[in-house]
Amino acid sequence: MKIVAMTAAALLMALPVSAQEFGPATVDAAGALASRGREFLAKARTAETGAYSETLKDYGNHKTMLAARAKTGTPEYHEEWSDFFVVLDGEFTMLVGGKLKDQHPIDGKPGELSGSGIEGGTKIALKKGDVFHLQPKTPHQAVLTPGKTLLYYVIKVKE
Repeated sequence: MKIVAMTAAALLMALPVSAQEFGPATVDAAGALASRGREFLAKARTAETGAYSETLKDYGNHKTMLAARAKTGTPEYHEEWSDFFVVLDGEFTMLVGGKLKDQHPIDGKPGELSGSGIEGGTKIALKKGDVFHLQPKTPHQAVLTPGKTLLYYVIKVKE
């Protein structure tokens, strides 16, 4: 029995982060997210951008993602997408609102903008367990303390 349980646990850990399907429902298991999260954080630490993410499941008008950061992100603006961030590990400050400086389109992502910074805006401190909702057309930037990391689950909803 112990061997069967260990084998089942190993198989679950080997599953990709993508959601397990149960008819009209899906589950992103906490253990699988945590396991892949360690992998994502390692990739974020070596990435030039300091970030690594993957779309877990695309449902058309909404999708789920897993993302990791090892440094402050570039400012963003989404024309049509709301974001829900679930902080799985770490803490950071989200700079929200204000004006996107030197804005330009993001290649290959229609309706998505980036920039060199945000003028004005509000700082919101977020930590493990917090859920953050961001409406479309809102400049935002994840600001990390140097040396800290962030792991978060994202639900994107097209408005």
